Amino acid sequence: AAILVGLTAGGASADAAPVIIAVLIVSLLGFGASWVLSGRLSGGVSRLASAGSRAVEGDYTVRASIGGPSEVAEASESLNHLIDRLRAALEAGGSERIRLSSILNTMTDGVLVVDDEGIVELVNPAALEMLDAPPEFRAGDRMVTLNRDHEVLRVVNDCVNERTPAQGQVELLGSRRLLNVVAVPLTDEALVDEPTRTMNRALVLLNDLTELRRVDVTRTEFVANASHELRTPLAAIRASAETLQLGALNDPDAANDFLDRIGDNVKRMEGMISEMLELSRLETGQEPMHLAPISLPDVVNEEIDRLRPVAERAGVDLGSDLSEDLPAITADRTMIGQVVSNLVSNALHASDSGDSIIVVAGRGPDEISLSVTDTGRGIEAEYVPHVFERFYKVDSSRTDGGTGIGLAIVKHIAQAHGGDVSVESAPGRGSKFTVTFPVSSGREIDPSTLSES
Repeated sequence: AAILVGLTAGGASADAAPVIIAVLIVSLLGFGASWVLSGRLSGGVSRLASAGSRAVEGDYTVRASIGGPSEVAEASESLNHLIDRLRAALEAGGSERIRLSSILNTMTDGVLVVDDEGIVELVNPAALEMLDAPPEFRAGDRMVTLNRDHEVLRVVNDCVNERTPAQGQVELLGSRRLLNVVAVPLTDEALVDEPTRTMNRALVLLNDLTELRRVDVTRTEFVANASHELRTPLAAIRASAETLQLGALNDPDAANDFLDRIGDNVKRMEGMISEMLELSRLETGQEPMHLAPISLPDVVNEEIDRLRPVAERAGVDLGSDLSEDLPAITADRTMIGQVVSNLVSNALHASDSGDSIIVVAGRGPDEISLSVTDTGRGIEAEYVPHVFERFYKVDSSRTDGGTGIGLAIVKHIAQAHGGDVSVESAPGRGSKFTVTFPVSSGREIDPSTLSES
């Protein structure tokens, strides 16, 4: 019974269990030897030894037969009880290990345990991905084979050698990934397979800051670009106001002209600020979407009717070719209208008198496509990949009053609806902008049951 003292669930490991069994068997066999010397040996001792041997080999379902002399029966019962306790402890320990492994494998942060010999005793998939681990790397390999970045190794070594927390930021050269590396001395020996080893270990946590850095850079660029774009209308307003102060107010015609300029630039600023705020809400997911089945041709016709007078004043022919059998798309009607408006307005800015614009809606196997094609000036190949970036303007259209935000809004609206955007263009041959949307299931959809983003 003394052998059972201190044996609790989770307190036995797969390595320790056979040792415990073996100790008991040696004791029992020694006890059996005394029976041999006294002439009282029976088959019960042999059966007891056989059951114990199987348990030592890892078979914890074996049972020692309880029979024979009372001493043998008592020993058999004790062995069975010990095997039951060991089985329960191992099952509990196995559950804990499975739970720990599941947690580590699903964490988005990287986790490593490194000892003072540079051996990685534990590593989760996130850490392997962040550190661009070679495919053949396994726990038990050396840290330098996982990653050779000087700063990563410095943080780990400082923690292990000094037994104090260490921290650093690392930009990996290959993936350009920015990592925050934190290492703390490890005191929970249950995390490792050899708790009796006396050596220093570090628990290393990796946090990927790449996306945070991208957002910060985007925010900085957004502020810089917005300041630049707002400076132009502000300068025009200031110049007009100063001219009025210098005496233009005394000339009614000149005064009205300068006041009109001020009004036009104020409207331009209002539109620019409105678009910037909308783009910001779309990028951060704060723009509510009111989803419902809508008819794309109906939305296109509404926007074309609204913009046709603008096209006529510019001498541009604006038309459409819309399939009549298009199924509904699940979308925010106002946002889809803005997509059409922005694409047509962009085409108008890129067109001259005598050019034409056509809006086409058609169906593919799994999607509905909306394209706006113009016969305008077109775009140089080097500019094409950037046209959907915020504040980006092709040189030839800088004087047309565009803000450089409209196409970025188109892209974000399309992606928010599960669609995508593309462009085809060549100098002197016009441009074709295409947006695709998933086809609705065809059933009636209750907008209140749809998630908003």
